[in-house]
Amino acid sequence: MNINDFLNNYFKEHGISQAEVVRRIGLNQSKVSLMLNGKRKLTAEELIKIVTKFDIDLNKLKRD
Repeated sequence: MNINDFLNNYFKEHGISQAEVVRRIGLNQSKVSLMLNGKRKLTAEELIKIVTKFDIDLNKLKRD
């Protein structure tokens, strides 16, 4: 699973809307939509903002 899919699933499972992501991390809606639909890669800075603001444990992304 790639990071975009992981975040998309995380937000869906936790009932977090794109509007909430936009509000918390300060990206525009278009960028968030493209990111969550796998059509835009995240920058390291954006990823750090997201995991910090939403308290996401990226260790769950690891594959066994």
